[in-house]
Amino acid sequence: MNQQLVKGEAFVRQTAQPTYLKEFTSRLNAGVGQLAQINAAKKAERNQINNKVSTYINQLNSDIDLTNLNDSQQQAVTNYLVQERNKYAEAATQITKIEDPSSQEYLDYRDQMNGIQRSFGNLANQLNKYKEDKVSYLKDFDDRRVSDGNEIGSLKKASRIYTDEGSMGIGPGGQVTFWDDDDGKYENYSTIQKPFLKDFKAADNILALNESVYSSGKALTGARKDMIRNKLKNMINSGGRDTVLSLASDDFLISGGLNLQDPSIFEPENQDMLADTVLDSYMNALTDTAAQGANDKRPASGSNSSKMGGALRDEINTGGPVVNKAMDFAQTFAVNVPGNQRETKTREMVAIINSIDPSSKQVYNSRSQFFNALLNAKNSDWEDTKEGRARFNQKYGSAQIFAIDPNDGQESKGIAINTDNPQDVYEFYLKNTGLSSKAQGYFIDQFRNQQKGTKNNQQASSGGSMSKYN
Repeated sequence: MNQQLVKGEAFVRQTAQPTYLKEFTSRLNAGVGQLAQINAAKKAERNQINNKVSTYINQLNSDIDLTNLNDSQQQAVTNYLVQERNKYAEAATQITKIEDPSSQEYLDYRDQMNGIQRSFGNLANQLNKYKEDKVSYLKDFDDRRVSDGNEIGSLKKASRIYTDEGSMGIGPGGQVTFWDDDDGKYENYSTIQKPFLKDFKAADNILALNESVYSSGKALTGARKDMIRNKLKNMINSGGRDTVLSLASDDFLISGGLNLQDPSIFEPENQDMLADTVLDSYMNALTDTAAQGANDKRPASGSNSSKMGGALRDEINTGGPVVNKAMDFAQTFAVNVPGNQRETKTREMVAIINSIDPSSKQVYNSRSQFFNALLNAKNSDWEDTKEGRARFNQKYGSAQIFAIDPNDGQESKGIAINTDNPQDVYEFYLKNTGLSSKAQGYFIDQFRNQQKGTKNNQQASSGGSMSKYN
């Protein structure tokens, strides 16, 4: 009986369920089914979009080699890559929503994405070029192959860039840039003037030409001299400005280069003047070489009456003008002057000596000139103070004239010369004339004998005239 009651109760409840509830349940179930379909469709579409965007992004080659870059440089590159990848992803997302690939909007997004792709390729190439340049520069610098003809500004930039001192940035289009302290802005690495190297090829060609004119045993005159000059001119001009600067500044044939004193001649607007000066300097050297070759290959004159070789005898026979200039030099400067005039005297002396042969390996300074050069040298620790002058005196002694070391000015040495002594002054001039050591020895002996025959050295002290060489 109880079971019947229970069954009846359940039946009553079932039959008594409101109609609206059934309708609600039915609609709810239908709605859930529709939402599931809609969500599935959206998910499929989203997946399709994501796959398309992923395809675009996978096409973006952002594999940039960051090795051999310092932390600051790596950070600059990474920041740029992240920034541009985000732009690329956004453009890729937007382009998938455009159905018409011929629309301007579609083309704009496509161009933006292609531009970013190209910028990454450009960045990779420039970074590789920078790293290669860095290795090459440091090696060339260590091998002393960097030309002294480079402008200071170019050398300063290179030292900052290749020693990790310069601040790297990445500009539009993946351009590698470096901060320029002078201009106060970033400069594209591709436009920065790199230091050039010594032109060993041009120097070797000139050396070969020098050997040729010596071996010929003939002096340079007439049409042959014009031919050699044109040949030399072509050698100098073939490499453009860099070659001219290198031949003027680097120590191929002459220690310290040509030692051109006027800085304005190195200005770009004076290129023609510089080229002419270099041409004249090397041509003079070739002319002297040819003359030496002619003398060395000439048979002895009157060798039956003298043990002196023909070349030496000819050098002595033709050395009269040089010796007379040396005599005039000694007569002019081998005089005692007051202390306040001594610097002026030695300055005039070294100016004349330096002008004898502008291509000479050796350059001289007076005492004051040398001290000022030390003060003005790069990274100088010398000071124009009482202590600084005492230090100078202690290191360099009391020499009045200094032979300058072109490689390291501080290693320059004072020369042992009494500027009041005629023989010392005479020898000082003669030893810078280019005469052979044997010819110099001959003329010095002649001068010494002459001085011994002159009582009280009147020629130097009273202003009497010295005998000219006959």
